[in-house]
Amino acid sequence: MDFNVRTDPPEIGDFREEVRAWLQENMRGSEHLRWSAGWSTRDNEEEYQFRRELGRKLGKKGWLFPMFPVEYGGGGLTIDHQVVLETELDHYGLNLGHVFYTTAHVVAPVILKWGTEEQKREFLPPLTRAEITVWELLTEPQGGSDVANCQTKAIRNGDHYVITGQKVMVGYRSPDALFTLVCTNPSGPRHENLSWLLIPGNLPGITIQPMYLMMGLKNSVFFDGVRVPAKCLIGGENNGWRVANTHLELEQGGEGKLGTNALVERVIEYCQQTRVDGKPLVQDANIRDIIADMMIELHTVNLMERRNFWHRFVRQPHPYGGVQFRYHQRMVRLRNAERLQQIMGYDALVPNPSVHEEVDFDYVVRSGPGRLHGGGTLDTDRVVFARRVGLGRPTKEKAPETI
Repeated sequence: MDFNVRTDPPEIGDFREEVRAWLQENMRGSEHLRWSAGWSTRDNEEEYQFRRELGRKLGKKGWLFPMFPVEYGGGGLTIDHQVVLETELDHYGLNLGHVFYTTAHVVAPVILKWGTEEQKREFLPPLTRAEITVWELLTEPQGGSDVANCQTKAIRNGDHYVITGQKVMVGYRSPDALFTLVCTNPSGPRHENLSWLLIPGNLPGITIQPMYLMMGLKNSVFFDGVRVPAKCLIGGENNGWRVANTHLELEQGGEGKLGTNALVERVIEYCQQTRVDGKPLVQDANIRDIIADMMIELHTVNLMERRNFWHRFVRQPHPYGGVQFRYHQRMVRLRNAERLQQIMGYDALVPNPSVHEEVDFDYVVRSGPGRLHGGGTLDTDRVVFARRVGLGRPTKEKAPETI
């Protein structure tokens, strides 16, 4: 991967100018908005609707999934075009994977890899054009991070599957579709009895109940005899664990990202403006050391994200890059939560709705412990890492190729 700053080739330079002008026009009216995080404690209707419409506009141009084929709602573009879109959108504090709340950035690549041609043409365009929202449903009350311990049953009945069970810790806002891991062979062996269904969110028998957590609102989803058309089965019956490997590689860090983190800048500004005993906090050598540690670690996180982004899109998956990044990111979040409290004391626990949520000190402090279990846990990170590098094992597990 080339980290050097270089001039865009002519055709990409023209595209960058087009994207920059388009964003200037279509981001107009958002200047007063402050973006909520992916796992949010905020609920601003105006912000959500602005971002929802922005997603539709990007999707209509094929820019939300720029490297997807045009026939599936993408842009049919190259990685250079994707980099332009990511970096220009980053100037506004957003990225293509989180223009608005949906997990299409994980679900759509799985369908592209594992779906039939008919499924791709039917299911992908509404996702890639942001016409619908989708949740991913894996975690269950009795299973936790043990995804293979799936008790939500899907029993074939003619041209339908009948779904009964419960998923937890999912979603934000109302979903149009639920990409759900189910057990299609309750008596079958572990890992060989799972399947994925893309379930319409409005079917009878689906109940969604809120879960109020430290990191904001999530939901429980109950399935009570829900009849799902068999055409919604993605990847084949009882082949769900192989499909899940693609899904989890993306969710657990293999997706990668281009962008920046403005947290350090906010901390420096706070320390420049806040005075103790007549002196700005930034003059304290101990505080400067803490800020330096934050800066170094966040820069490392950023470089890992960039590396994983590159490996993904050149179809050369890093053997352990995704889970390495995810584990390191969790630990950096935890250390930064402690660092903010060292610098600011109780001030770090006061919410500030005038800034983007990801750099709100209160949110960062809660994110430390609160996001240790999102998309798995530290223990699952360690297990996957050990498998990928062959620690205590005769063979190394191969990282799945994602799209």
